[in-house]
Amino acid sequence: MLNREQQDAVQRGKPIMWNGLTLYPILVSDYLQFSDAKMGLMVAQQTLPVKYVCMRFIEALYAMDYDARMNGEQERGLFLRLLIFLRLAMRLPIKKSEDGKEYVEMYIATSRDEPRKLASIKVKQGDVNAEITPKNFGQLRTILAAQNGIELPDETDNPELIQAEKDIAAHNAPNLKPDFEALLYSVAVKTGAQPEDIYDWTVRRFALTEEAITRTTGHLIAALTEANGGKYKEGNPFPSWKYDRNEGSHALISFESLQSRLSGSVEKR
Repeated sequence: MLNREQQDAVQRGKPIMWNGLTLYPILVSDYLQFSDAKMGLMVAQQTLPVKYVCMRFIEALYAMDYDARMNGEQERGLFLRLLIFLRLAMRLPIKKSEDGKEYVEMYIATSRDEPRKLASIKVKQGDVNAEITPKNFGQLRTILAAQNGIELPDETDNPELIQAEKDIAAHNAPNLKPDFEALLYSVAVKTGAQPEDIYDWTVRRFALTEEAITRTTGHLIAALTEANGGKYKEGNPFPSWKYDRNEGSHALISFESLQSRLSGSVEKR
């Protein structure tokens, strides 16, 4: 949980001090890197292979990629994505060594007796030297998620139900071509902001603005639909222009209900 001071900083888009480090909200100028890197922060640990579920979060991500590398298998790259996310959040500069190689001042420390076991991530930010450990990362993860508008998964949810919901959403989703520039200009048109100015927004502000645009437009369309006698099978998806509809929890949805929804949405051959 964030304290009141941290919550205020999140809402105002201000940096937060943690363990001597300064954590900055990630900016829209880094949106493409952020979009890829955030999976290293928001992956549900219970969806990983069983042997990694009982570990601490960053221990699991490191061990999983280490094992894949040692077995000659393709790494999922979740730990690397997490490191990229940390670099963005701490705004660590990319430096060059004398031989021209690029590096960031983050260093991995592992157990002497067990190289697949992560001990800490050592970070140098300006004059500050700090350690991110498997034990203190939980608090850091909560702050980073809040700062950047990321909803962390509820590890008590049923992973099969979560996957079923994703399958339904993917099947019913329109065939769109995701493009950041198109999204950027759409938000610019709706808000009246200049596209070049939006690059200086935090990704949280950008996401909240996008959601507000979707909610406002959706509410208008839904209201017109109902005014003309239309009905929504599962209720008005946008009952308010100010607030999202409460969709409930994965944990409260029966698997039979999800099965019926999925089977009803799949074309019979």
